[in-house]
Amino acid sequence: MDLILMCVLLLVHFESLREAFIPALVHMEHAIRLLHARTGFESRKVDPSLVRSMMRLDVQASMYMGERIPAMAFYTAATDSTLPITFHDLTQARDIINTWTCRLFHFMRTDGDVHSSLCGPKNTPLEAIARSHDLVQTFMGLDRLLWDFMHKPSVKLSVREQHGLGMLRGRVKINRILSATYIYTEATMFDAFLQEFEDIVTICMHIMGSDQADRRLFSVSLDEGLLYPLFFVAIHCRDSRLRHQALAQLEKLPAKGGIWHVEAMTRTAQVCVRYEEALCGTESPTCQDIPEWRRVHSAGFDGWNVQVPEQRVNANIRVRPNGMDGEWLELSESIEWSAPGGSYLRPAELDLLLTDDALMREGLHVRGRGSLSGNNYSQHRARAVLRA
Repeated sequence: MDLILMCVLLLVHFESLREAFIPALVHMEHAIRLLHARTGFESRKVDPSLVRSMMRLDVQASMYMGERIPAMAFYTAATDSTLPITFHDLTQARDIINTWTCRLFHFMRTDGDVHSSLCGPKNTPLEAIARSHDLVQTFMGLDRLLWDFMHKPSVKLSVREQHGLGMLRGRVKINRILSATYIYTEATMFDAFLQEFEDIVTICMHIMGSDQADRRLFSVSLDEGLLYPLFFVAIHCRDSRLRHQALAQLEKLPAKGGIWHVEAMTRTAQVCVRYEEALCGTESPTCQDIPEWRRVHSAGFDGWNVQVPEQRVNANIRVRPNGMDGEWLELSESIEWSAPGGSYLRPAELDLLLTDDALMREGLHVRGRGSLSGNNYSQHRARAVLRA
């Protein structure tokens, strides 16, 4: 089993390097199915580090696919249930944070989605509120542990490790915000976390402005990285100063040479900001200047019609223009930009996508309507929904 997982990780790595996310996801899902099938009697024989690596991919897929339930909840349910007194190294910190991130996304994609979509304002069940509160306290504890680790006199971190620690701190702050807000329908719930939003932007700006910025984990790290935190702030923070700082940093990320999902996410964030601030009547609106009925509740993009010499996606946003008791309205804007090279959806990948779509949707850990950041299982149902 270890050899199989090692091969899968290598395949996912190579497919991701060439921006071929569909086969990468298929490889990952097949490996998780094997772990599911063998967990009853052989789980202890699998190398824990390989399982952790698969879990990071699992969380990343759920992070960028709006309705995907993490598939490795069977593993995280029995792992790292108690926080340590202190972190010994970054690897331990990353593993524990990843476990709790997986638990958070499992809660969000199950209980959270139901309550935020169906219960309506002020009708969230007490058990969901209690679970949300427990997760908030856990991520506050993790943030404190990271802070203490960062200020240990005996800890000597390289530039690469300092960047990794910053990315982990940003991830924990995002998780705290999601834990507290996801079960509620109102987008105004995010207004209580301006300090956390500012901390996230500050961390990302510090990493981007480093003298050795090229030594970041990757030029664009989709794991505990820069793209998702900056996109998160631009979408959910309604303070104009902070969200425009996030947009400015997004525009600095490497988006040329074929990294089309970076460009697509940046343009999608710009669409959301432009929509919300269009009727404010001020150049730098605050949270109070953007009413609930004008706020974007979910955002994402679709569009595999990538042609030479242009690339194009459709940015989709979901709003409630008649208030919280009104109906949902979905708006779409076509985004085009020029890019070198040819189409990044190859015929073989399209065939693989259509062939595996039915299989993927049968799994218990895949639900619903689509994806974000190009990680689509289904071309004909590729409508992204991002609540996270």
